[in-house]
Amino acid sequence: MPGGRLTAYTTTLRNMPADDFDTHKEPDEFFLPLSNERYGQFYDLEMAGFQADLPFYLERIRPSCSVLELGCGTGRLCRPLAASGAKLTGIDLNLEMLRRARLKAGPKVTYLCMDMTEPAFRCSFDTVLIPYHTLNLLRTYERIQHCLDQTRTLLVQGGKLLLQLFIPDQTLLTLGTKKLFQFQIFEEQDGGRIIKEVRRSYSNEQLLLEERYRIRPGQPGKNNEDLSHTLHLAAFSFPKWQLLLNRAGFTVRQHYGGYDLAPFVAGRDSCLFVQAEKS
Repeated sequence: MPGGRLTAYTTTLRNMPADDFDTHKEPDEFFLPLSNERYGQFYDLEMAGFQADLPFYLERIRPSCSVLELGCGTGRLCRPLAASGAKLTGIDLNLEMLRRARLKAGPKVTYLCMDMTEPAFRCSFDTVLIPYHTLNLLRTYERIQHCLDQTRTLLVQGGKLLLQLFIPDQTLLTLGTKKLFQFQIFEEQDGGRIIKEVRRSYSNEQLLLEERYRIRPGQPGKNNEDLSHTLHLAAFSFPKWQLLLNRAGFTVRQHYGGYDLAPFVAGRDSCLFVQAEKS
């Protein structure tokens, strides 16, 4: 949490058996919508120390080159990449995320509020990166294709596009009407805790991701809160992503499965790293 109140948290979501919500009905629960301010707070809580994907980008970005990050959040990647000598620009639509990014110490980074599907730059970049499933959040084939088309115009000839994409694995593809349930617990110094619950379901190349946050303060007089939001992600196969990239004028040079950057295996891996080049 902000101000150093967070002391420890689980590093991975805990898996629970898939549940069939057509036959099993839970009691009705009431969750308030998750505001942008709270979303920025929880994003920092979960992601501020996450660096498993950083080596992929560091190894492919030259010092002094110009880099644009689409969906930069609170600057988790911008800061260490800028510290390596690259000139970083990060864009995001969430003003709370950008506010938090600008408050953090570190090397100079230019943060702008901008839609990644309609970028407005007069300059070109050596590298564009779209990390941590951000491109999946555009949801539809048409919006993703448009974003990739626009991204190509921002790159110098031969410029790099670095991606992390979500790919449905065999577990997700065979869910049927069931949902995968996971939870994560964040402990706070005052004895309170935040419990994050995630429910995933899959249908027609779409991942439905419901994130619930149960805030249980440790200080007397503070009320419990139950907040949630739902995300829809494109869940395409690797060949379909290759087709999208090729149609946008990119050539895939390298691709890997997982944070250890091992060879990608369809059906096993749900994380795909891609290095593409403007043709």
